[in-house]
Amino acid sequence: MAKSPGNSTLEDSLGQYQRSLRERANRSIHQLKCALREVDATIEEDALDPSTSINVENVDTGVAWHELQHSHAVNQLKALLRQQTSTENETSPRRRKLSPSRPSDCEDGSLPTMHNLVPIINDQSQYIHHLEAEVKFCKDELSSMKNRVQVVVLENERLQQELKSQRQEETLREQTLLDMSGNVQNSWMKTREDSRVIETTKRPFSHGDAETGKAASTGDADKWRLELERLKLTYEAKTDLLESQLKLLRKDLVEYQKTCEDLKERLKHKESLVTASASSRVGGLCLKCAQHEAVLSQTHNNVHIQTIETLTKERDDLMSVLVSVRSSLAEAQERETSAYKQVKHAVQMTEEANFEKTKALIQCEQLRSELERQTDRLEKELASQQEKRALEKEMIKKEVTREREEAEAKSMYWKPLCRNFHKALPA
Repeated sequence: MAKSPGNSTLEDSLGQYQRSLRERANRSIHQLKCALREVDATIEEDALDPSTSINVENVDTGVAWHELQHSHAVNQLKALLRQQTSTENETSPRRRKLSPSRPSDCEDGSLPTMHNLVPIINDQSQYIHHLEAEVKFCKDELSSMKNRVQVVVLENERLQQELKSQRQEETLREQTLLDMSGNVQNSWMKTREDSRVIETTKRPFSHGDAETGKAASTGDADKWRLELERLKLTYEAKTDLLESQLKLLRKDLVEYQKTCEDLKERLKHKESLVTASASSRVGGLCLKCAQHEAVLSQTHNNVHIQTIETLTKERDDLMSVLVSVRSSLAEAQERETSAYKQVKHAVQMTEEANFEKTKALIQCEQLRSELERQTDRLEKELASQQEKRALEKEMIKKEVTREREEAEAKSMYWKPLCRNFHKALPA
């Protein structure tokens, strides 16, 4: 997964903070070492030859003054050493010869020795390493939490896209169903007209059957219309339920995002506090602070332990908050999963209903085609019967005409015979 710009900025700031922390610690240690070297050289100037001391310490002192001329701690050390040197110059040479080791004792009484500074430096180094480890741990936890939040956000976006696509598919299906219902109504209207035509053609023969078919087709059309209305109401109810669930999920997502932003702000605030405390503790040490650290090293150790305990407590608080956020995210994922399952079940039920509806529409089309085929067959049968009756009528007419002509011919033949027969009879 690619890192976001916020993560890269946070990593850069943390790396810069660690580098600055190391630089300040090294600078403080270097200042302490240079101050100790300078104090030792100043103390040994009274016991050694001035020319030899200048020749031996000339290079190191010049480099140290060149490197630390802008340091506030070194300036304070210089002022204190000058004051100590002027105080020693005011003392008598005899006292200086009798007690050559007293200035060193005085210096040792006012300045910390190397044995006292080594534990301080070690404690500072350990404290710096501990802070770096804590910062690294917080950084890892923050990055992991950000990754998890990003995964949840991507999952929510994917589910929203799926819900949107499913909503579009349902809309298209509803439109298709409405179009199909319109086509079915048109087909039923055509079937009605065809049934009326068949009724007019078959009225002398099967008027009762036509009336029965018309009533059945009207009842089927009303039944399918009621079925379409019921399916439409079911789809609307499912759509309202899914939209309400989607609104609730969006509201929960906004709340979780706000919680994550609050946690980020709190973490930034804690980091700024840690940075401020580290900068106030790791900066250049003055002579008074070094003396205080040397005398109260155990107290400083207790302070470090308290600081570590405070950081540990804050880390535990952050971990508890992180656990609560994770549990909230798990609950949100479970809700989204249940909503997804409900949507999937609703889509399956819708597809099954659409399949049943399509099958019923196909059966209606088959019945309509069968009815049209029967109508065509009956029309052809009617036409053939009418032709047969016309032919029979013509044949009967011809037969009657022929019989009548034969009867007229017979009557014309028997009339003269009867007349002659009557004449031949005696009066």
